[in-house]
Amino acid sequence: MAQKSISKNHVNERIVRLVAAQVILLTLITLLTGWLWLALFLAVDFALRAFTRIPSPLAVIAKGLAKAFKLTPKPIFAPPKRFAAGLGFVFSLTIALFLYLHFYVAAYVTGGILIVCATLESVFNICLGCYVYNWIVVPMINMKK
Repeated sequence: MAQKSISKNHVNERIVRLVAAQVILLTLITLLTGWLWLALFLAVDFALRAFTRIPSPLAVIAKGLAKAFKLTPKPIFAPPKRFAAGLGFVFSLTIALFLYLHFYVAAYVTGGILIVCATLESVFNICLGCYVYNWIVVPMINMKK
């Protein structure tokens, strides 16, 4: 998602899926340890991928892994992935807020949803945020035309 784009409107699906795998691991660690800083790290990483073209730390690691495993790039349309990263930003920031307020059950539920979404992306190439983008954002864009 936030690696150097293949083109202005495309990203490498392999990198996106490797980032999602890292999100699973880091969210799980966050929930098991209660480390607020790690939830904030995830929020910053999602923000970089959603709102900037600056490579996020997780995207840099994913790019290195893709290179090490000689994964061929697979270009995909970027806007739905950026929208999904924006949703990840909201979820990870919400987890951080719940941890800060000691609302642990709410943090676990929110984190569980994020883990499910990241697992669907990483393992099955199913992007729930992309479905939301296509169901909500695309019709809104088409209404303006």
